[in-house]
Amino acid sequence: MSGEPKDKSSMEMVLDSISSPLRLQILRNLSKKDMSYSELMEALGLERDRDAGKFSYHLKKLLTAELIEADRRSRKYSLSRKGEIILEYLGKLERDLGERRMMIVRRSDQLIEPFDKSKITKALIREAKLTPKIAAEIASIAERKLLDLKIDYLTAPLIRELVNSILLDRGLERYRHMLTRVGMPVYDVSRILKRFLELKDYRFFLERSSGSIIREYTILNMLPRDVAEEHLSGRIDIYPISSWLIGLFARRYEFRYDEAVKRLAEMLCNSLSIRREVMVEFHADDKPDTLVRILSAAASNLPMGRILSIRLGNHNLDKLIQGIQTSLRKSLGLIIDLSEVSSRRFRDLEERVHRLGISHIYTFDGGIFLSGYRVWNRSPLIHSIGTVNLLGAALESRRNLDEMLERVDERVTNLASALLSGLKLMEEVYGRNRVRSIISFSGLMEASRYIAGSASTISEDVISIAKAILKRLEECVNKVGDGKIGVAGRCPRSAAKRFLRIDSYRFGKDLLMKLAGSETYSYLPLSGRERFKSIGDRFEADLELAPLMRSGYIVSLSFRRGLRIYRELLSHLERLAKVNPSTGLILT
Repeated sequence: MSGEPKDKSSMEMVLDSISSPLRLQILRNLSKKDMSYSELMEALGLERDRDAGKFSYHLKKLLTAELIEADRRSRKYSLSRKGEIILEYLGKLERDLGERRMMIVRRSDQLIEPFDKSKITKALIREAKLTPKIAAEIASIAERKLLDLKIDYLTAPLIRELVNSILLDRGLERYRHMLTRVGMPVYDVSRILKRFLELKDYRFFLERSSGSIIREYTILNMLPRDVAEEHLSGRIDIYPISSWLIGLFARRYEFRYDEAVKRLAEMLCNSLSIRREVMVEFHADDKPDTLVRILSAAASNLPMGRILSIRLGNHNLDKLIQGIQTSLRKSLGLIIDLSEVSSRRFRDLEERVHRLGISHIYTFDGGIFLSGYRVWNRSPLIHSIGTVNLLGAALESRRNLDEMLERVDERVTNLASALLSGLKLMEEVYGRNRVRSIISFSGLMEASRYIAGSASTISEDVISIAKAILKRLEECVNKVGDGKIGVAGRCPRSAAKRFLRIDSYRFGKDLLMKLAGSETYSYLPLSGRERFKSIGDRFEADLELAPLMRSGYIVSLSFRRGLRIYRELLSHLERLAKVNPSTGLILT
């Protein structure tokens, strides 16, 4: 008689269910993403006509043991919480016994990915100029040796060292020489030099070459091991890690007419130490014509990738806009104060600046950067931005909000400890209490929708979950941040993109594309692609979330014509400024 014995214990059923390699394959496939009957069969290489009976038998075994679940609506199977625990312990057992199923590589660009020997082959052909046949042989030998090492995570430098030793053993010294590292691979240095000659900017070469060394040194020697692991695995992100030991994310300067030359010299002298934004604040009595010339000189001499943001009185804004050269528009940004602006003036400003193609942000607060982060008069410098991967935490927690909040707690605590150690270094250079760091997040709405089981439209339940996540994050930062770390609602786009790329290996790209809707997680609390029932619902959501991000909250909306919409936007920004003065508006 078929079927499970009635007296069989739950543990016996679980052990029986994982005794089959095929059933283990099913569990591992479902750990990446939910799959339908047909998708699972295809992933396992089974044929419907020939193998349907056998496959159904194995599925029933896993369902009976409660290791997988079936959703009648979507007609897809998913890994249960029990199944997730079993896989986790099986993975640990495999590692302890030395039976690794997959090798994971930490790349030099802060990504992790499964080991692929074809990448060694391609690198040997590209960098060392080996023939494809010999390169493939070297790669196969390297793979066998790496499997024998039984290391949890491989690194690019370790793989390179091993390949070099194999080349020496085979008498291929002249090829090994081509793979030698000079702080970074010779091939990479050659590419940077080539680009430097095209740009004719020595600062580009200095930044790229030193940045590679600083990034590796920071990850290997400066960050606590658990923090480095979380950064590399895409659970958190520290930006800019390539200048974390020696530089800043952004800095604010106050300009007065009588000391303009001195400030300009200081800015240009320190420009290499500022990774993203130089903010200049002018006073009402400054002379706009002179300031335009100073700004033109500053913008044209900043290193690549920097932006010079400008804040000055509204009475000087028109002259400034007129004087901006076309060639400098991509290097400049405007921070526009709306506190004494009518809705008609607001509309006219937006139409003019929008036509010029200059980056800009509207605000009522004098401390907001163009990038959306707040600074204080005594602390005009921002060292780094730490980002928490919220969607990844939600997926790991399998829609369990309490479990997700615990993960957020742990990651914020680890992240804050790293940021505080960085701030301690910066205070030795810039002085005590002059530098702050920011903790932000990526994928807030995606995570909230996933936990709520909601469709693409943002509902009250989704906003309620988002508030719970942000409250926990804010409480944790306040508890461990020593008053030197603030919570803001914007993360670097590079972090949001990196999270999705890494999570694609863990959860499957199809699922992530369905949740995120693009090639990146959201980098704002409410991105422009989120759908609300009405603009009023969107405004109410802003008012709910903004108070939880006192170090910067960004509202991003599509640019639309018509005076009425500008009245509504101005009114909305005024209401937001009352609950959070550090609010900025970006129209795209």
